[in-house]
Amino acid sequence: MFAPPLYTVRKFPLSLLADHHLHLNLEPAEEQKYYIQQQDNLLFRQIRLITGDERTFNCYFLFVDCRGWMSREPFLDQLILSGFTAGKQHFVVSERSGSMTRNAILSFVDETIADALNERITMGAQPGRTVLSKLYAYRGLMLSSCHSLPGFLPKVVVVPDCHRTISKQVVKYAADEMVTFRDREGCEQRQKQKKIKTAVKSIDINAFDGCGIHHPALSRLIGERLGSLSPPTSILWRAPYIKGVTHEMDYEKFYRERGVDHITDLWGVKHDFKEPMLILTESMYKGKAYFSRHGDARDWDDYWREFYQYNHCLGVAKWNFTAEEEPVYTRSSYQILQDLRLPFERFAQLAKDSVDWVEQILSGDPVHTFCFLGLTLDQRKSLNDYTRAILKNPAMLREPTVHKYLVGLLRKYRDEMKCGKLFLKSSFKFLAPDLVMLMEHIGGLPLRGCLPADRFYAANLPPGEYLVERNPHICRSEHVILRASEDPAAEKYFGHLANVCMVSSHSIVPQRLNGADFDGDLVLVADSPIMLEGVDRKAIAVLDTEDKITSEAAKDTAENKLTIIKRTMKNMIGENSNCATAYHNKTPKTAIQRQRYESYIDLISIITGKSIDYAKTGVLFLIPRHISKFGKPLPYFMKYAGPSYKNQKLSRSLSNMNRLCWQLEKWDKELRFCPPSAPFDHTLMLDESVSISPERFAAVEEIYLEFCKEVRSLGREQAMIQNYDRYQNELEGRISREDARSFSMNWKYYYDLYRTRCAAVCPNEQELANIAVTLCYDKYPKRNKRFLWAVAGNGVVENIKPVSLELPERDPNGPHTYLGRRYKLIKTCWEELNLDS
Repeated sequence: MFAPPLYTVRKFPLSLLADHHLHLNLEPAEEQKYYIQQQDNLLFRQIRLITGDERTFNCYFLFVDCRGWMSREPFLDQLILSGFTAGKQHFVVSERSGSMTRNAILSFVDETIADALNERITMGAQPGRTVLSKLYAYRGLMLSSCHSLPGFLPKVVVVPDCHRTISKQVVKYAADEMVTFRDREGCEQRQKQKKIKTAVKSIDINAFDGCGIHHPALSRLIGERLGSLSPPTSILWRAPYIKGVTHEMDYEKFYRERGVDHITDLWGVKHDFKEPMLILTESMYKGKAYFSRHGDARDWDDYWREFYQYNHCLGVAKWNFTAEEEPVYTRSSYQILQDLRLPFERFAQLAKDSVDWVEQILSGDPVHTFCFLGLTLDQRKSLNDYTRAILKNPAMLREPTVHKYLVGLLRKYRDEMKCGKLFLKSSFKFLAPDLVMLMEHIGGLPLRGCLPADRFYAANLPPGEYLVERNPHICRSEHVILRASEDPAAEKYFGHLANVCMVSSHSIVPQRLNGADFDGDLVLVADSPIMLEGVDRKAIAVLDTEDKITSEAAKDTAENKLTIIKRTMKNMIGENSNCATAYHNKTPKTAIQRQRYESYIDLISIITGKSIDYAKTGVLFLIPRHISKFGKPLPYFMKYAGPSYKNQKLSRSLSNMNRLCWQLEKWDKELRFCPPSAPFDHTLMLDESVSISPERFAAVEEIYLEFCKEVRSLGREQAMIQNYDRYQNELEGRISREDARSFSMNWKYYYDLYRTRCAAVCPNEQELANIAVTLCYDKYPKRNKRFLWAVAGNGVVENIKPVSLELPERDPNGPHTYLGRRYKLIKTCWEELNLDS
C-alpha cells in the first residue's frame, strides 16, 4: 500500500488570523512557514477541474488550526460566518473530514470558486430539513485522502441492508436515572444522569454495515490503475455519498453452485452476472436520503446523471496488505494492556520483545539496524542523506550526527515503550462480516453463514485462541477472545483475502468493540498467551443500546452550520479515554470500590462510543460529574504519552503500567548516552580531488557561525515553549498556552534558508561538503555538526567512497529474524543498488 500524491497547501493557526484581524498579508518567505503537504482527495480533484490549475501548490484551499478556540469564541464565530482574506483572496469556510473534526481544524476555499465547488459536492441535491451533522459528515468524505480513478466506472449495484436480531444476550447498558443532590447554595436538586444496568436483551444489528463485495476482475483492473504489485482484494472506497469496504469474492461461482442466476437491488431491479459488479449494501450509499424524488430506481439514475455531469470519479482510500506485507509484530497501546489482571512479574514479560529489539539495534546487529532504517536489499529508495551515506559506507553509522539520528529515532520508541507501545505478535486487519452470509443475503438465500458466534477467520492463522481489539479500548469487556476457524469452506471462499479479520454474523462482536462496523474499521488481532491469561473471560458485554439515535433535523443555514461546527470542535474521545485510564490505574482498597470503578469505566465506554460518532449523529453523552471529578490524576506512565502530559501532576499508584514504566526508565538510563561502537574517521567524508577556495571557505565559515548562534537560540526558545508553565513570564505576550501546546519548530524552514545562502557562495556541492566537514571537525570540533548535513548533505554523500556491504533480504528459511520475519544477508555494493536511477 502507498499514499496518494502530495499537494502543498497552507495551514494557518487561529492565533495568526486573530493577530491580523482576519486580513493576512504575509511576505512569501514568511508564508512558507505555514506550508504543509496534504494527500490528494476527491475535493482537490474537483478544484483542479474548476480552475484548470494542475500545479502541486493548491492556492485555492487552505486549513486553519483552531485549537484553543474557546478563548477566542467571538472571533471564531466571525471567521466561520464571514471568512478571511489572505493576500488578494477571500476565503470562506468549506468541508471537514472526520479527523479534522476531532482535531479542531477547519478548511476554507477561495470565494471565487466556492459556489461551483459546493454545487459539485452536493451534486444538485437539495436536502431541505435533514440531520445536518450527518450531511456535513457525508460532504466531508470528499476530503478523505484517496487515489482517484477517473474513467474507471464498473457496474455498481446497491442491495438492501440486512437487519438481524441476536437474542438472549446478557449486556450492560446505559440507562437514565433520576438523582438528587445539593447545589452550592445547599438547595436540593434533581437531575437525570446515565447509570450502568445489566439485563438480558435482544440486540438488533445491521449484519453487513458498511460492507460489500466486488468481482475478482475488478481487483485486477484496480491493481493496474493503482500500479500495485498485486491486485487489492479488500478496498476502501470513496465517492460522493459513498463510503465503505468491498472484498473480492467470486460470487458468480458461489451463486452458480446454488442455482442463483440474478440478484435484486435496493429498488427491485434484477441484475444478471454478464459484467463484473461492485455490489454495495444500502449502508454504503449515503445518498439515498438526498436522491429520493421518485422513490424508485430513477433516483439511482439521477445520482449517476449528476455524477457524470460534474466529472466525479471513484476513489480508493486504502486497500489490504498482502500476506507478505502484513506485519507479524505490531506495537500495542496502553489501553489494551492497563486492564489486564496479571501479576506484575508476568505483566512485565510483555515488554521483553521490545527491549530485545532496541538492544539488538544499538549493539550494531546488521539485520536489526538495516531493517530498522528500511535498508533492505529490495528497498530501492533511501530515506534521506543519512541513509544514503550509510549505504555507501556503513562506517557512517559512527558519524556523530548520523549516530544521534539513529539514537534519536530509537529514543522515541524507548519513550513510547514506557507508556505501553510494546511489540506484540499481532497485526491490524480490516474488520469484515461473514461474507458467505453476505452473499447468501445478496442472492436471496437462507442465511446460514460459515462462522459460529465464537469463531473468526483470518488467512494463514493456525488454530487457537486470539484476542481481537479495537482503538479506543476503554473497558474490560472490549477484549474479545475468538477461536480461529478451521472450516474448509472458509478457506475455499476466503483464502485469498489477506489482512482481513472476518467475524460471525451470529454474534455481537462489532458491538462489543465500541460499536465497530465494517466500513474500514481496523482491529488488532493478537496472538499473545500472556494477554489471554489477563483477560476476564466472564466480563459482561458493555453495549450502547441507543446507537442509532441522531439529533433533530434542521435546515442547512449559516447559523445552523456555525452551531454544529462549534458543537463538534472539542474532541471528547481523548478526554473520556483519560478519565478511564485514571480509574484503571487507581488501586482500590476494597472489592466494593473496585466494582464501583469498573461501573464507571463501563459507562465511559458507552459515552466514548457516542463521542466517536458525534460528528455524524450530533448526539453526545457527557461523563457524570461525580465520575469526572475523581477521574484524575492520570497515572505516571502517561508523561510519555505526549508533551501535554509532561508537566501535569501524575499519580504514582502501584499499577502494573506505572511499575513497568519505572522498570523501563531504569533500563533506559543505561542506554541513554550509548556512544558509537568505535571511533569515527571524518576524512571519509572528504574528497581530496576537490580543492577549497579560501574566499568561499571564509564566506561559508561566516554563515556557519551565524547558524550555530541561531540554532542555539531557536533550540532554547523551543525548550521554553515546550515547558510553558516554567517560562510563562518570559513567554507572556509572545505565545499563549493554547498555541504552545500545538507549537512545533519548523527546522526545515531555517535549514533551507542556510542551505540557500551556502549554495549562493559555493555552488559546487562537493566543495561545500569539504568546507562544512573541515569547519565541523577540524576548526570547530565542539560546535554544531548538524550544519554539514543541513547545508551540504548531498555533497557529503557524493564525497563518500562506496564500499561493499551486506544487506538483509527476506527469506522464509533465512538464519536471521527481525520482528517475526526471516532474513538472510546478501553481499552488495552502492553501484548494484542503483539508488540514483
